[in-house]
Amino acid sequence: MNILHQFAMILIPLAGLLLLGLAYKLAFLCLSRRGTATVTTAALHQNEDSEGYVNRHHLIAIRYEVDGRSYEAGGFKELVDYAVGSEVSIRYRRSNPQDVHLDYWNSLWVLAVFAFLFASAAWFTIN
Repeated sequence: MNILHQFAMILIPLAGLLLLGLAYKLAFLCLSRRGTATVTTAALHQNEDSEGYVNRHHLIAIRYEVDGRSYEAGGFKELVDYAVGSEVSIRYRRSNPQDVHLDYWNSLWVLAVFAFLFASAAWFTIN
């Protein structure tokens, strides 16, 4: 078997997984509403790996209101340092407002671009 075909055999399942993730994100987009939330806590977390590289992220919690009910969610890892009290964009599931996501559009576009790149690379490798 040609080395390019072996490479394509790796790219095709990866592209499929990315397309599956993209389908999930698009389904959530169809079943969700846009809203805003207030940042209630923000803490910097740093982890150092064995090679000395420091991984930094901010762990935030939010509070938001849907149909007169207040909800809280936490555990969001963000690269951006949000100030406590600032407003952030969210998307929450209409039937289950506790299912909430931050910064939804960025992750959607990243998935779409990577799925396209992997599928294109597999296509050009085979042909």
